[in-house]
This record gives sequence, structure tokens and C-alpha cells, in this order.
Amino acid sequence: MEGLKIGHFTNNDNGTGVTVFLLEQSAVGAYLICGAAPATHEIAVLDPENSVPHLHGLVFSGGSAFGLFSAKGVMTYLTERHIGHPTKHGVVPIVPAASIYDLNYKQPVPPAAEDAYQACLQADENNHDSGRIGAGTGATIGKICLNAKYMSSGLGRAEINLPNGLSVIAYAVVNAVGDVRDAAGNIIAGAVDEQGNFADCEKYLLSGQAEENLFSQENTTLVAVFTNAVFAKDELKRISKMAVAGIARAIRPVFTGYDGDVIFCVSVGKVKMSELTVGTVAVEAVRLAILDAVKESEVV
Repeated sequence: MEGLKIGHFTNNDNGTGVTVFLLEQSAVGAYLICGAAPATHEIAVLDPENSVPHLHGLVFSGGSAFGLFSAKGVMTYLTERHIGHPTKHGVVPIVPAASIYDLNYKQPVPPAAEDAYQACLQADENNHDSGRIGAGTGATIGKICLNAKYMSSGLGRAEINLPNGLSVIAYAVVNAVGDVRDAAGNIIAGAVDEQGNFADCEKYLLSGQAEENLFSQENTTLVAVFTNAVFAKDELKRISKMAVAGIARAIRPVFTGYDGDVIFCVSVGKVKMSELTVGTVAVEAVRLAILDAVKESEVV
């Protein structure tokens, strides 16, 4: 998508990473927090009532709140190129960020600013990579059932293009407490019992059994939706509210007190399109991105 560059830094040894979305021509964005335990940075500027009109980058990282410091690397990269919000004393890049908790996956070492800077250097408009890379490197899923194993996850991508010129791209870092299901409702990744079968987190809870100490794992799904349709911040906020349905269609249970789920919606184009159309497309793109995130899942 023109106006959007994507870069990843992956640290397989530590089991973490960072994904950067560069918006060097500036863009309009909004967000919605739909989980109860988010780790975020600089997102208030995206509120419709706040005056800063544009953002210049977006960061997804591992490392929990420590990973938020990686956003400095993106700010450094953009500042060096004189990209940012203009002030009397130079440009100030607006770079919101959100993180997942992956400190328990391999090593408790978060990605750093220099890692995000390297991701910026490698960012490209034609980067379609997904899987266990970037911010999804240490992501895991299916962490409710006692005596069950969870599975690795990753970063997923989905793109939908309509004949009328509309383009919507969704990215999802899936570090959910629940299972991931396909359109038919079948579990395709999640908690696995001692016999190697899916334990079914939702069924487990509905049976009245007690869940694991979920804060011992920590969980979050991060989603970014980009469209070439032009919208204001308040319109993107409403589209974000629609797009969360895509998360709910793919992950069960979802939006729990143990998840820090956040969705961003960003406009980088000039195509005229209705909120209803873009929101509807975004729902499906988000659902498909979540499925893509677990395509390489394995029992941990």
C-alpha cells in the first residue's frame, strides 16, 4: 500500500522482536482498547478530540511495557529524515506503540530502540512477511486450561482489495489467552491436552472448571488496520469499533481481564468510501490476519 512501509526485527534467541509501520507521508489514525491489561505509549494523540492531526509511525513490540522503549528507535529514524509534527524547534515524530508480554517465552529480554531502528532501515512497501517474526516472535496462545500445553503463535497479515479501488490491510500479533478458530468454529490453534487434542478453552470454562493463573502468562492481541480510504479520526474510531468483531470471530474467549487487546485503524490514502464498507472489509481482514498468525503454530 502506497504510504505504508513495514519492517521487522526478530530475535529468535531471546524469543522476542519488534514490528514497525512507517507512515513517512503522515497519516490519520485512531485506536480502541478492548482488553483490560494494555501496554501502550503515545496513543492519546489519536483521540478524536485531541489536536495533533497525524501520526508518522506505529510500533508493535514484545517485551511488555519494557518493549515500549523501542519506539525511540523509530523516532530517531524519522527525526534524522526530518519527518514529524512541525514545531518551532524542529519536527516531533508521532509514534504510538503497543506491546505484548513475551518475557516468559525464552529469555526475559525486551527489544530495544536499536532493534526498532534496524527494522526501520529494512522497512518496505512490498513487505508481505508474516509468521513467527517481529513482534509476533514470542507470541503464544491457549493458556486457560489446567494441565494443558499452549502453542506458539506469531504475526499475521491479510489484504483485501475490492474492484472499486478500496484496499484494506490488517496485521495481527496474536498472544491471546484463548484459542483461535476458523470460520466454521473449529479450533486450529490453542490449548492442547495430554493426549495431544485441543482442550477447548471455551468449553473448559463453560464446564465450570477453574482456569489457570492467567497473569502468570500475560496475554494480548495487537491489531493494525490500514486502508487507502480517506477518513477523519472520529470516523476511524468507529471503524475500529466495527473491526474488533474480526478479533471476536477468530479468538475465544477474547477481551478478557487478562488480555491487553488494542486495535489501531489508519488511513493512508484518498479513496472515497463509506465507513460501513471499510468497517465490514476490516472485520474480515482482521479475522484472516489472526488465522495467518497461527499458520506455523506448534505446541510449546
